[in-house]
Amino acid sequence: MRVVGEEDAGHVRGGWSGHVYLKIRRSTQLHKLALACMDAICPRLDENRTSNAKSADVFDLEKVRTIEEPHISLTRPFYLPEHQIAGFVRELEACLGGLGPFAVGFGQISTYVNERQDRGFVAVDVDCGEESVRRVLDRVDRLMEKFGQRKFFRVPRFHISLLSVDLAPADSEMSKVGATLGAAMGEEIAHLAAMRIDEVECIFGNKKFSLGLDEK
Repeated sequence: MRVVGEEDAGHVRGGWSGHVYLKIRRSTQLHKLALACMDAICPRLDENRTSNAKSADVFDLEKVRTIEEPHISLTRPFYLPEHQIAGFVRELEACLGGLGPFAVGFGQISTYVNERQDRGFVAVDVDCGEESVRRVLDRVDRLMEKFGQRKFFRVPRFHISLLSVDLAPADSEMSKVGATLGAAMGEEIAHLAAMRIDEVECIFGNKKFSLGLDEK
């Protein structure tokens, strides 16, 4: 289980939280995989009001949600003053120049927790196309430094989150869930098709900026 920075930092006086990521097109395969993971970790009651849970590694269904807009994060959550946002987006677009579309493939199910330790994620890890993702990340990291922001993790593990799980304080179940799902979802992962990446998105509050990857 790894710590990630996936959480909405919200609005602060004079500024907004930001997040930069690679956009993943909505996929029937990813959605089905997310639902299969949810079924594996959330007990359900049959017509006899008996739980179908097969192990202790389960969460209440109310605590688990599918990720509506799958993505590969390139930054941790960060704040920018409102007057810097337009300049940041312009420089982000400029720094991505010359980077074209690429494909990513997937290797295994993993679990992550956010830095506040109050939300967990079930994710599928990228194991093909990592060098292409890192090329984009290197440019985003340099821009983040220029604006006085934290760079991404020193040893990143690129992934697409499938489920978000609300965690209680000191909840340690996510690591056990990862082992359970890793064994259960092997066949589904093996048949998961590679996905084309051709767009970077940047969000500040309710404003979304879409930047295409174009080799020109």
